[in-house]
Amino acid sequence: MALTLNIPEEKADRIIRLLDMLAENSDAIESILRTLTRLKESGILAALEGLAEGFDEGFNYMARAEVMAAIGNLMMLLYMLSRIEQPVLLELAERMPRALSAMYREIKGVEKERERRRRKKVSILELLALMRSPEIYTLMSAMRSMMKDTSSKD
Repeated sequence: MALTLNIPEEKADRIIRLLDMLAENSDAIESILRTLTRLKESGILAALEGLAEGFDEGFNYMARAEVMAAIGNLMMLLYMLSRIEQPVLLELAERMPRALSAMYREIKGVEKERERRRRKKVSILELLALMRSPEIYTLMSAMRSMMKDTSSKD
């Protein structure tokens, strides 16, 4: 069955090229149509349409001063992390979860101890004993180094 169209030759040539391309890519087009059908049946297509319609609201929300400030802070944090040597950052990442767990257990232990000894204050001798621990010395040395480095001009 031949189809005759009453259109200019230039448009007919374009239509023939499109039909050729459709024929060459028929498998891919069928796959795309099946995917669109599945997206429609699952409701994802409607969600995407809703997202596209609500884009202006989302963009306006993102343009708020608080959100922009948070994004700026996040960028500065990422910059700061990128300046730390990778082996140092890796070691910190490996040690930090265990250290935070120990700190949390200590805080919980202190709260329980506080409940038991409501009115007892920490003595000077207890503070001195704590100051003699290698961990406190390391913490104080690290804080001094950090303060010295942050206060020095490059």
